[in-house]
Amino acid sequence: MKEVDFLIINPWIYDFAAYDFWLKPYGLLLIAGKLQALGYKIAYIDLLDPFHPELPKRPKRRSYGTGHFFKTPFPKPVFFSDVPRRFHRYGLPFNTFEKEVSRVKFKAVLTGCTLTYWYPGLISVLYFFASRYPDIPIFVGGIYVKLCFSHIQKLISECFKNAKIELVNYDVDEFLEDIKKRFSPSGKGIYPDYPAFYLQRKIPYVVIMTSLGCPFNCPYCASKRIYPKFKPRNPEDVFQEILFWHQKFSVVDFAFYDDALLFNFDSHLGVILEKVLTSGIKVRFHTPNAVHARFITKRVAKLLKDSGFETIRIGLERVENRFDDKVSIEEFLQATSYLREAGFKPKHLGAYMLYGIPEENFSEVEKGLRFLEKHQVPPYLAEYSPIPGTPFFERAKITSRYPIEEDPIFHNNSVFPALKNPDWEEINRIKNLAKSIRHRLFALS
Repeated sequence: MKEVDFLIINPWIYDFAAYDFWLKPYGLLLIAGKLQALGYKIAYIDLLDPFHPELPKRPKRRSYGTGHFFKTPFPKPVFFSDVPRRFHRYGLPFNTFEKEVSRVKFKAVLTGCTLTYWYPGLISVLYFFASRYPDIPIFVGGIYVKLCFSHIQKLISECFKNAKIELVNYDVDEFLEDIKKRFSPSGKGIYPDYPAFYLQRKIPYVVIMTSLGCPFNCPYCASKRIYPKFKPRNPEDVFQEILFWHQKFSVVDFAFYDDALLFNFDSHLGVILEKVLTSGIKVRFHTPNAVHARFITKRVAKLLKDSGFETIRIGLERVENRFDDKVSIEEFLQATSYLREAGFKPKHLGAYMLYGIPEENFSEVEKGLRFLEKHQVPPYLAEYSPIPGTPFFERAKITSRYPIEEDPIFHNNSVFPALKNPDWEEINRIKNLAKSIRHRLFALS
């Protein structure tokens, strides 16, 4: 049996849909990396691991490290009976999880949850450890804890009265100081304090954050609540992190999680990319989070292309009746023109359109899709999820058919929670239209 200081768990996902679009528990892996650098021994069980050798069926994987998760059919929650979709648990079979835990002896458990409506997977993990390891402390953090602290507090007080569960909704450095006072490391640090992607069975890609937070304040986004202040990292530190993963673990694909990746480009990302070019390493970069078209100049577009960017997603949201001012239509068209001139094909590009907002007008969404088709930019629909503490959440409380203020399970974007009476035929028509436009544009690449 392997003896460690901490067992870190990435929980299951219970949902209508889940896909590994460069999806990793960045916060958990960040803490794991910092703990390992301090000399703590870590074991990591990723319940979403698509590479586990005991999976009954290997999920399909695609280029650049993305792909499906293993999934098991699961009863649909009764309050979602009107949603015409199948429900699943994504991740390892339960007996495989049991077997993995039995191989490790640990002093404490660390776990967390990202999306607010994915908390049932977290609760399943908490129940397992609270019932079978009642004397082991369990530390719980993540975006769900930050955004819905009173909800998780109430759940724990009602369902886990005697469990040693501690909620972590404060700064990472403060948490590490607390850990150092309570636990002594049993080993020595061997790697820098980067997020511990090396704990995974395989490293199909690495997530990079060059900054925390966002200087903007869009009415539907939670960035300001999660990171009140915008904090860019030192460009040299970011470059060294990229170099470490590429040289030490042969990682080629890197996905940026930044909310404002191109902000202050010349003094930040531009410096990082120049270092990448000078070093001569061959890597690929991806932007699953939208970048701001306003900051894409001819020079920026060329440097993005030359340094290895393969996936560029731009935040557009709407063409008519826009609800933020982060980009104008003119700026968007100019940016896409620069990107094409730099050599990006339609298969590399994409624009996010937010839909399913309170009082949605699907004709506006369709006009946006047609606009993108006309200008040869593949459209990607982003289904709206109500986020507590944002102006759109207050609007969604009025229009939703669910009590979204009472339970984050109703924040699930797949159920279109901001709509009073969703027209599922119209929703599917819009989805299929976006997909068909993408396919037509990809054929031009």
